[in-house]
Amino acid sequence: MAHAYVTFRRRLAVHAFQRFAASLKSSAEIMLLVFAQVLIGLFALVALPPMYAASLPAAQAIGLLIAHGLAMALPALLLRKRVLPLDVVYWVRRLPLPPATQLAADALVAAMMVGPLALLYAVSATVWLWQRPAWLLPLRGVLGTVFSLMLTYACVVALLSLRARRAPSGAPWQRRLAPPPLRYEARRWRARVVMLWHRLFWLPFWRNENMVGRQQTLLLAGAVGAALPWMQAPPGIARAVLALATSALMVLLTDRGDKAVREQLAALRPVMAAWPLQGRSVALAARAFALLPALLVLAIVFAGGAPHGLWGRPAGRAYLVLGCLAQVLLVALPRFTARGRVGLVLVQILVLTALGSELWK
Repeated sequence: MAHAYVTFRRRLAVHAFQRFAASLKSSAEIMLLVFAQVLIGLFALVALPPMYAASLPAAQAIGLLIAHGLAMALPALLLRKRVLPLDVVYWVRRLPLPPATQLAADALVAAMMVGPLALLYAVSATVWLWQRPAWLLPLRGVLGTVFSLMLTYACVVALLSLRARRAPSGAPWQRRLAPPPLRYEARRWRARVVMLWHRLFWLPFWRNENMVGRQQTLLLAGAVGAALPWMQAPPGIARAVLALATSALMVLLTDRGDKAVREQLAALRPVMAAWPLQGRSVALAARAFALLPALLVLAIVFAGGAPHGLWGRPAGRAYLVLGCLAQVLLVALPRFTARGRVGLVLVQILVLTALGSELWK
């Protein structure tokens, strides 16, 4: 029979996976509908590096396998906070658990995290074995894929073990709080809207293992990374693909940011009701600031396309107008069903992509 702690960690991981899947449901629907063919191609290529490494010299093959194994362990950096929350870490540190039991629990949870990747490797490797390219060495390719998977698994186990053993030493209720100010000054709350937005929305999105700040940063980096080559229009680049990536990431940037702001407002509304300020102004400022990242991407698109005369064309003007209108609609419209929100986002992406693909014709 498994140890009670191992069973607890397994159930905690299952609950974390269910919550993670629920949080990604709307985004996953959008990504599958828009990038279905691209995602299928990426799934088929996931085992390409270790399969190809078999045809390289030993030093290059080992380097490629190690790099691939480490890269595939990066998603565990995001999931480790869900499968092992900080409150559980504080609690576990005070239990008389032997190291072997903790290692067994970490190994089991790591296997649950790497299991879908192993299935994906099996499908991808089967595709390459069936294709049989000239460079493929079947046995060595399969062994390289297994080695990369085992390296990823070992990295995930190490990440979970380090999280359980190197957490902050003091529990939250044991930390010293800052002394209260000696005197209080009357503040004009209307002039402090930016400060309140920074304290109530910006900082919480980066603290207490909140992933909203990092998520928005990655989406912004991806949108800018797609917009720059799209506007520079280098030869040999599929501009329609870059238009799709830029438009989709720009819309998702506003959609995810507005969703996070609305959830934060729902959590703050009971507390803000007792404050001597008009919460409506703070809410409007927070939702307006959610527009800024996508508008920054749109400004980069405008600046990059201006030298080429793109915005003098009807398709260019329509793209700019509808790009701004799409962001405003996502923030200004009241809350409605999740399915309706997905439909709105999908329509916006398709319309902007259709217009963006016409800019260079």
